[in-house]
Formats: sequence, structure tokens, C-alpha cells
Amino acid sequence: MKSLELIIVQFNEVERLIAIGRVPQLRLAYILLDSAVELIMHRMAKSELDGERYPFAQLENLRRIETGSDRVFRAERQRLGADWLRAEIEKLEATVVSKRRRSKIDREFAEKIDFLIGRGRLPNDLGPVLKKLHEYRNETYHRDHHRIEVIRPAVLVYVDAACTVLENYEPDTLISGDFDKPLGPELALLHEDLPTPRDLFQLPHLAAKQLREAVQLDLNAVRSALGEHLLARLADLQDNIAYVEENLTGRDVIPGDAILAMQIQDGDAEAIFDPEVMRSRNYPLTMNDLRSWVERATALESMSDKHALFTEFAAIEDCFEKVEQVARKAVWDIDEQANWR
Repeated sequence: MKSLELIIVQFNEVERLIAIGRVPQLRLAYILLDSAVELIMHRMAKSELDGERYPFAQLENLRRIETGSDRVFRAERQRLGADWLRAEIEKLEATVVSKRRRSKIDREFAEKIDFLIGRGRLPNDLGPVLKKLHEYRNETYHRDHHRIEVIRPAVLVYVDAACTVLENYEPDTLISGDFDKPLGPELALLHEDLPTPRDLFQLPHLAAKQLREAVQLDLNAVRSALGEHLLARLADLQDNIAYVEENLTGRDVIPGDAILAMQIQDGDAEAIFDPEVMRSRNYPLTMNDLRSWVERATALESMSDKHALFTEFAAIEDCFEKVEQVARKAVWDIDEQANWR
């Protein structure tokens, strides 16, 4: 029961922090949610991989026999025959997760998601949502980058995603041992809310249900916040590109040159000094892309599926974040040069 208690205490704290609603508390709630999701997925993946422990151990033993230089291995290799060994190894390799992938699943958040979706343990549409939410967590936890404008909707989306992960938990991966010990206060309260006869294996589902009810994902508010955030950033990007274009040197500047100029590769002197060469280059982005992003951001308002909504929000954001940073730097460089005149 201790493993379940860890999750329930984190969820309770998340609920308390969201109720306060200030950015520092929302940041902590976000980090706790991400930690809980990763812990749950770790246990789910471990349960899946434990189911392969016997064929995996057999595979490792056969590999040692095939390659071992010890006298015992050589004798066993001769007894079994090289062809039989190779055939058995290849047969087992097709049925178990490789050692390399096991290591990646153990270390990497995204790899856990892909593995569990592949095994049917998590819904497919949850994958892009969890991966993007985890990226935000890494920014706020490791790099002191806090997306203040969207932290509340992001937290609410993460609560819903975390509850989905918990609902997809196989109870035996979460509840184990300590059945004869008294429940901690958080689990005891949850246990009292179970319908009789009380089934301890329903505790994770009840915990997810109660957190959802307490926090309540307001899809309309989240949708509006995400859409308005993207449109505001895209408007700023458009203004910055226009500002850069106004400050491009040369008499033959035409609309759309600025976004091309910001994509010139270092050392491409021809494109730097000859606008026609620059325009002939096959750069990934044009002003048509910016218009497309605005259209897609506006279309968020009509989306009713929460996972599809956040996935599309993340996809649009990924499209323009790099050029957004380049444009901001270009504007800063222009202003710096102007200040030195």
C-alpha cells in the first residue's frame, strides 16, 4: 500500500496547490503531477517487463553460451549446436524487449509512454499530450523557464492526463504488500469512500475520480486561454518580422524577405549579399506558414476533444517557437545597433 500512498499524497497536494492558484504554487503542482505520472508509468512498465523475466533470462543464458569462452560454455555450445542456439536466440529476441530498449524505458519519459501505448496500457491520443507537458516540466524544473501565461491551463490539462494514467493502472502494479498494516490518513479517507463491499483494488480509480471532480477541467476556459496565448504570440511574431523587414538594408526589399533572411545559414555569403539568391534558397518557412499558424490557432476554438486540443496547441507552438526566438533576437540586435549610433 505504500506505493499507492505516495501517489495519493502527491495528488492531494496538487489539489491544495491548485486551489491557492498563484504561479509558485501552480509550478509546484505541475512538478508533482509530472513526478506522479512518471512514477506510475515506471511501475506499469516494470510490471509489463516483469512478465517477460523468464524468457528474457533464458535469452541471456543462451547468449552467454553462444559467446562465452569459459570451458563450461564451450562444452554446452558443442552439446546444443551452434545452429540450434542461433535459432532459439532469434526466436526469443522476437518475443521480448531488448536490453537496450529496457534501459531507455527505464531512463526516458517519452520511451515509457511509447512502450505503454504499444502494449495497450495507455490510450494512443494521450502520448503527444504527456510528452509536451513533460517538456514544460523540464523547462520550469531544470531551466528556470516558466510559461506563466499558460501555466494554469497546462496544470489543469495535466491533472486530467494524470487521472487518465491512473485510471489505466492495473491495480496489482500499484497495490502490493502491507495489507495487514493500518492505512495512512490519506488512504484511510479514500478507503472510507469506497462502496461496500470495499475493494482495495478500486482505490486508484476512486482517487482519479475524486481529483477530477475537485479540480474540474473547464474545457471552454482552457481552450480560450490556449488559443488567445498562441494568437498573441503570433501577433508579436508578425510585428517583429515586420520590424526586421523595415530595417533590412538594400533598395529591393520585398514583403517576406525578413523571414527568409532569418533562416540564412552561417557562411552562406551569396544569400547574405544577394536577395535573389536568398529568395531562391529552399528555406523551411515563409510568411504563408505564419498565416497558416494563425488560422490553426483560431480553429482551436472549435475543438471539443481535450487531448486533440492540447496536441494541436503543442504542434502549432512547436512550429513557430524557433523562428520566434530568432525574430526576437533580430529585433534586439537592431535596437542595440541603433543605440550605439
